Amino acid sequence: MTRQQPQPPVPRRGLALAVLLLPISLTLLSVTSINVALPAIRQSLALTGSEQALVLTSYTVAFALVLLPAGRAGDRYGHKRVFLVGVVAFTLACAWCALAPDATQLILARVLAGIAGGLVLTPLNALIQLLYGSHERARPFAIMGAVFGAASAAGPVLGGLLMQVGGEYGWHLVFWINVPFGVLAIAAAALLLPPDHPLGARGSDPLGLTLFSLGVVTVVLPFATGTGVTPTNAGMLGAGLAMLVAFALWERWRERTERFAIVPLRLWQRPLTIGVVSTFLGFAAFTASFLMLALLWLDGLGRSAIEAGLVVTPFAFGSIIGSIASRPLSDRFGVRVAGAGLLLITAGLTVVSVLIATLPPASITFLLMLAPLLTIGFGVGLFVGPNTNAAFALTEHRDAGVASAMITTAQRTGTAVGIGVLSALYALAPGGSASLANQTTASVISASLAAVAVLVLLVGRRNRSVPAPAHAAVPAP
Repeated sequence: MTRQQPQPPVPRRGLALAVLLLPISLTLLSVTSINVALPAIRQSLALTGSEQALVLTSYTVAFALVLLPAGRAGDRYGHKRVFLVGVVAFTLACAWCALAPDATQLILARVLAGIAGGLVLTPLNALIQLLYGSHERARPFAIMGAVFGAASAAGPVLGGLLMQVGGEYGWHLVFWINVPFGVLAIAAAALLLPPDHPLGARGSDPLGLTLFSLGVVTVVLPFATGTGVTPTNAGMLGAGLAMLVAFALWERWRERTERFAIVPLRLWQRPLTIGVVSTFLGFAAFTASFLMLALLWLDGLGRSAIEAGLVVTPFAFGSIIGSIASRPLSDRFGVRVAGAGLLLITAGLTVVSVLIATLPPASITFLLMLAPLLTIGFGVGLFVGPNTNAAFALTEHRDAGVASAMITTAQRTGTAVGIGVLSALYALAPGGSASLANQTTASVISASLAAVAVLVLLVGRRNRSVPAPAHAAVPAP
C-alpha cells in the first residue's frame, strides 16, 4: 500500500478542490448543453440521423475508451500531470468544435473532447485522496455532488440562453464558452494542485489494454450510430462482447502466471462487480431522458431553446438535494439508500412515460413535469453515492484508480447505450423528428427507460448485504 502524502494547508486545499471541480464541471456542461443546441447544429451542418447520433455519443464513447488507460497512466506518471494534459486537450477540443465547418470535423472534435474529458475525470478520486485524509472526505464529496448537480442544471439553461442570444451562431457559443474557463483552469491547476508522487512503472499489458479498449468501442458503437438493428451492428456487438470475454480470460491468465494485469482478479469481488453492472444500467436508464425531453420540447412541441433548457432543471436540483441527503441516510441505512433511489427513478420515469403517452402535446407543460423530474433527480442523488461507496467496499488503496476507472467506464458506456437506443427509436419512428410529438413513440421511449431502471433495482437489491464504507469516491454523473 502506498504511503499517503501529507495534506496541504486547509485554505490551499479549498482552492485546489475548486481547481479540480472547475474543468470537470465544464465537461459536464458540455454534455448537457449540447442537447438544446442539437437542432440548430443539425440544420447548420445538414446532419443525417446517424451523424446527429454520433455528435452526441462520440464524446461518450471516447470518454469511456480512455478511462482505464488514464487510470494506469496516472499511477505511472502522476495524476496531476494526467489532469493537466486533459484540461489542455479539452480546451483545444472545444475551440475545434466551435470552428468545425462540417459534420466530420465536429464528430472528430467531439472524440478529442471525450478523450480529454476522461483524462480530466479519472484522476479526480486520487487527487482528492491526496488532498484529504480518509476521515475528511465526506465534505469534499458532498461539495462535489452539489457542484455536479448545479452544472447539470446550468448546462441546458446556459445552452438555451446562448442559443437565444447568438441566433444562428448560438451553437458555436455553446462550445466557445468553455475556452476561457479552460485557460483559467490550466493556469490555476499548474499553480495550486500539489505535486503527487507516481508509483512508476509496475509492468505493462498492451494486449490486455487493446482488447479492453477495442471491446468497449465495438460494443458501444452500434448504439452510438442510432441506426437500429442491422446485421452490421449485430456483428459489431457480438465481436465487442467476444473481445471483452477474451480480455477477462487474458487478465485471469496473466495474474495466475504472476504477470502484470491491468485489472487484477481481486477487483472483481462481488461489491465492485454489482456496482459496475448497476451503474451501467442506471445511467442507461436516466441519462437518455435529458435528450428525450430536450427534443420533445424543441421538435415535438416547438418551444424555445431556453424553455428546453429549463425543463430539465428540476432533475438537476433534485439530484443536488438527493446527493446531500444520501450522506446521512447511507450512514443509517447503508446501501439500501441506493435501492430506494432506483425505486424513485423508476417511478418518475414511469410517470413521465404515462404523461407523454396520454396527453395531447398542448397539455404538456413545465409544471406538469416538475414533480416527476424532481423525483427522478432525487433518486439519482440517492443512488450514485451509496452505490459507488458499496462498490468500493473491499477495494484496496493501490487499486483505487483502476476501480474508479471501471465505475466511470460503466457510467459512460451506459450513457452511450441509453442515448443510442433512444436515437434509434427516434430516427426509426414515423415522421422523423416530429414523431416525438406522437404519443405512442414517446411512450415507448419512456417506458423503455423505466424498464431499464427496474432492472437496475433488481441488481441493486442484491447489494444490500454489502456494507458501504463511510467515505468513498463518487464519480461524476
